[in-house]
Amino acid sequence: MFDEQGLRDDHRRILTEIQIVRRPYLGIVSGYHELGYRVLGPEVKERPGSVQVSGRLMVSPKLIWTPAQAQKTFGELFEEREIMDAALVGRVFAFPVVASGSLNVQSEYLKVTRHEWSPEVLTEKVLDELLRREETGTAVLRTPDIRFYPLAVQRFIHEILGEEFA
Repeated sequence: MFDEQGLRDDHRRILTEIQIVRRPYLGIVSGYHELGYRVLGPEVKERPGSVQVSGRLMVSPKLIWTPAQAQKTFGELFEEREIMDAALVGRVFAFPVVASGSLNVQSEYLKVTRHEWSPEVLTEKVLDELLRREETGTAVLRTPDIRFYPLAVQRFIHEILGEEFA
């Protein structure tokens, strides 16, 4: 049976244990830009090694607007009946998952890589690589459970927005 309460407890625990090891130095700038991130964590249970999820966030110009502010649904706002359901009030963003440990997932904006090193060694290697390449626009995040890497990305976005609008 699906344990919804247990899942919520896992989310809370993981959110408190996520570490932002390195922040991007360029911060939020006006206009469209990209912020890179790398989420590092241990391999799934009973497997040695670690996993790195690399990606980029597309940041639009400083305009934040939600349908809730207009008190309408997406379908009402965009007057779209074929693609947008008039009753739609939100969207779901999915992240790719690999069921077997022998595959890597990679797209233009997301890459999942498995490593033989411990999460601590992987963190050192990633930080050294970014320093060597003089990469200033990439955050490094650590999570205790790589299956929940979207929570790390969510926390990263939340902290950046908090700084921007503080």
